[in-house]
Amino acid sequence: MINYSTHALGNPFRVLVFESMGFLIVLFSLPFVMSFEPTTPSTRADVVAFGAGFFAALGTLAIIYAFKNGGGPEIVTPLVNLSPALTVLLMWLFFGAKLNIMQGLGVTMAVVSAVIIARYSP
Repeated sequence: MINYSTHALGNPFRVLVFESMGFLIVLFSLPFVMSFEPTTPSTRADVVAFGAGFFAALGTLAIIYAFKNGGGPEIVTPLVNLSPALTVLLMWLFFGAKLNIMQGLGVTMAVVSAVIIARYSP
């Protein structure tokens, strides 16, 4: 959808504005569809949540930039969908997550396929 909207609107900033508007609609409707129980405030949780939102927005900008600068959906989409494998890889590298042989093989195959797609794309 981001690829389509980037080409249709012709302006990455407009895409970001409309995507942000959609996000705000969902955000402001949350109190009406979910019940929130009071919890003890946690500064660490707040920082992590802020970081997650910041990097999600940064990722969206990177996708828009990739589409705007000639990256077609056949290249950008597989690379974007590599994020779960990269998350597992980073968890293994930085936090010592345990991977069995099948999980390690899956992550390796995903990374190798992304390199092949990026390197040999037309």
